[in-house]
Amino acid sequence: MYSFIKPRKKSLFSMFTKIWMVFITSVVVILTIFTLFIVYKVHDFQDEAKLIDAQRVELEKNIDTIDEKIGFILRQKALSEEIYANNVVLKDSMKNLFDLVPDQITLNKVLMDKNSLVIYGTTPTEDTFNFLLAAPLKSIFHTSQTVFYLTSEGWYNFVSTNKIVNDEIEGVE
Repeated sequence: MYSFIKPRKKSLFSMFTKIWMVFITSVVVILTIFTLFIVYKVHDFQDEAKLIDAQRVELEKNIDTIDEKIGFILRQKALSEEIYANNVVLKDSMKNLFDLVPDQITLNKVLMDKNSLVIYGTTPTEDTFNFLLAAPLKSIFHTSQTVFYLTSEGWYNFVSTNKIVNDEIEGVE
């Protein structure tokens, strides 16, 4: 038997099959690369999340430290405001005390506490002290006691101790 055409080589796969195989292989390679990229990104995001979580913990510690410092500063501020207010009250009290003292009486020393006032001074007579200074002191303080000592010049040194009862102060505060 003879053929009119020259025989050709036949391939194992047809051209159509080869195209499909190249296409399927390309898709598998692309999907594998995409999967590896996704796995890499997930791992990268997990590392970044751990880093951000560590930063968050550090920032929370810093916030706690700053809150403690703010609390300390606020306590110091309140204390300084209280001291300032007490100083203003003390200044006004001292001014009022010195305004009470008449010209005839000389003060040598004044000790002022929260609940008491002790005055050391000199007066020409006991009556001058009693009328000009003791009366205003008795109206301010609950107890007022004065001791007089005669000096060689004929004047009197005195120690006046004046106190406010604590129960009434605690009730007012």
